[in-house]
Amino acid sequence: MPDKNDKPRVRFAPSPTGFLHVGSARTALFNWLYACHTGGTYLLRIEDTDLERSTEDATRQIIESLEWLGLMSDEPIEYQTRRAGIHREYLHRLLDMGRAYRCYCPKDKLDAMREDARRKGAIFAYRRGMFSGEESSRMEAAGAPCVIRFCAPEEGAVAFDDLVYGRIEVRLDTIGDFVIARGDGSPLYNFTNVIDDIDMGITHICRGEDHISNTSKQILIYEALGAARPRFAHLPMILGADKQKLSKRHGATGVMRFREMGILPGALVNFLALLGWAPSEAEFNEVMSMDEIIARFSLDRINKSPAVFDHEKLMWMNGMHIRRTPKERLHALVEPLLREQFGGGPEGFDPHTVVRNPALSDGEWLDGVIGLATERTRTLNDFGGILDFFFRAPARYDEKAVKKLLGAPEKVEFLRATAKHIDDSWDRALSSAHDPKLESSAAADQWCAAMEESLRSWSEAGGHKLGAAAQPMRLALTGRTASPPLFHCMWYLGRTETVRRIEACARSVSGD
Repeated sequence: MPDKNDKPRVRFAPSPTGFLHVGSARTALFNWLYACHTGGTYLLRIEDTDLERSTEDATRQIIESLEWLGLMSDEPIEYQTRRAGIHREYLHRLLDMGRAYRCYCPKDKLDAMREDARRKGAIFAYRRGMFSGEESSRMEAAGAPCVIRFCAPEEGAVAFDDLVYGRIEVRLDTIGDFVIARGDGSPLYNFTNVIDDIDMGITHICRGEDHISNTSKQILIYEALGAARPRFAHLPMILGADKQKLSKRHGATGVMRFREMGILPGALVNFLALLGWAPSEAEFNEVMSMDEIIARFSLDRINKSPAVFDHEKLMWMNGMHIRRTPKERLHALVEPLLREQFGGGPEGFDPHTVVRNPALSDGEWLDGVIGLATERTRTLNDFGGILDFFFRAPARYDEKAVKKLLGAPEKVEFLRATAKHIDDSWDRALSSAHDPKLESSAAADQWCAAMEESLRSWSEAGGHKLGAAAQPMRLALTGRTASPPLFHCMWYLGRTETVRRIEACARSVSGD
């Protein structure tokens, strides 16, 4: 077991009774950040002793969620059910010391004492003397059920200095002799939690504020066993936008649901880190990498006020992280989503459904179209909606836009003339991009600039502004009035498909 001069050892100890909630994920994150910042050790302990509610699926999902977030244990994962021998050893030690005892007080008597205390406006705290030794012996001999209680001191107070909430004191006359195990010796949370933390050498416990009520009882167990107590840091609650406790009604609360929504793990970590913590004003920057968060993190910067989960802020932050993601990494994340949505196998997209500029390789084309959407996305799933027209020609066109932009025969004829000008000018614009020293993206930019200038000159020569040609053309190519940059869309669709779509739109709206 580490001595007091060793680096911090922290742990995250979830119960596998359901998905990993974002509140629990934040707890794991704060422990992990503290260990990284201090050069300490972060451990994962699965508290699976609730055999009725714990499931293998939940355990697998928790581990998968933590792996996705990058918060895996520095040492092999501990499973509480595998530590039963250690729990029994410490339980017998307390019984032998007289610091724990078997209690045979029946439930109806306990309920009556609680009700009596309630009527008197007093706090009920059970003590050993409330049920006589003679009655206990008689019930034990009869094989009556029992529990094992910790024998708590009756006078004074338990006090500790919480790293977030400051000094906390609890009077001992409000605690009583609390249950630490069932009659069969199977231990309960407050006991196993302490024993495992002692045995694993945990020096700092960072957990939700709902555990404050457990801390005083756990400190008593530490003291009874002569073990050094760890430092405690309790985290504020996370609330929904309505200032109520975060729940399913506020939307996604399970970590893996955010992955399904197209959230990047780095963005979710960044967002969760700022729920209840913030770096100093001099270092404050909302969008941070993991390394930046680690360098700035400290427990003394945790706010004791509840944090509010702002879904819109998460979406904004995720968009910022998408734009900061290296191109190769981003494309490796987006390409499988596009293939899933629009078809294609390991070798690429289905050539029967994807029409692209034949001058580009598969990689150049895909890199280019993903790049067109990057500045417009908030989630990875947005790429499909923004880029769908590259994979499927429009089956219909925005009705309001059709009426506004192509509602008269002369406007349709102007669209057809635009298609002819694009066809005639394509090669001239292409000549400006034929520099072998240029990268594909730079060549595309040069072609787009040349084609835009050509279309502008042609439009103005006919008494029209550029928008009179560009907006109907955008509608024809994409089916809508908002899209990535128009001329880049033309470039990646290619000459034949661009002209074909413009003519198809003209025929559709004119009824030809």
